[in-house]
Amino acid sequence: MQHPRSGFWGKTFTGLAPGRRVVALTFDDGPNGADTSAILDVLREEGVHATFFVVGKAAARQPQLLQRMVEEGHVLGNHTWDHAHLNVRTRARIARQLQRTDEAIRTATGERTYLARPPFGARSFHVLDELRRMGYTCVLWSTPLAREWQYPGAEAIARRILGQSGDGSIVVLHDGNRGRHADRREVAHAVRPIVRDLRRQGLAFVTIPQMLALAGSS
Repeated sequence: MQHPRSGFWGKTFTGLAPGRRVVALTFDDGPNGADTSAILDVLREEGVHATFFVVGKAAARQPQLLQRMVEEGHVLGNHTWDHAHLNVRTRARIARQLQRTDEAIRTATGERTYLARPPFGARSFHVLDELRRMGYTCVLWSTPLAREWQYPGAEAIARRILGQSGDGSIVVLHDGNRGRHADRREVAHAVRPIVRDLRRQGLAFVTIPQMLALAGSS
């Protein structure tokens, strides 16, 4: 029931049906210092705009990285204040997790996000009800996770993503570790081959708002 594509708990967004020839690249758990900066460098060089689901306490510590993301055309999403498992939180605590992160994003960038991704993809009826009440679209993913936390190497990360991604996919990579510092150099090195291979397949990169707009036009 917690599989990203399961609709048991309610409606979430997990990508598009094939036919639009697009893919969305998303990052969770940052910002994370030099490794997030390295990922941003690659995205800028490759001309790709991504969606970053940030952890609030990390965002509050590194507002300059959020500012850079927005300045370079990326989109921000809410990944809670401290990577909380929302299924075991009351509605009031869920709201506070999201509000504190929203405040950190607005303080850094002046913008408010309407995208949220619950940590672990964990959701329940009351989690999704609270997200809707607060005006968020719940965004999950369609490509299985690359398990970067196992440190399999950049080639393995790219292979795991490319073996499962395609037209309409939402890809998740991790540029941090639940809002804490982590070595994500392998992720940074995997981004370029992922981007170039998917482009060779004829896919264009879009942000989550752009993908949502395409979903609404079908």
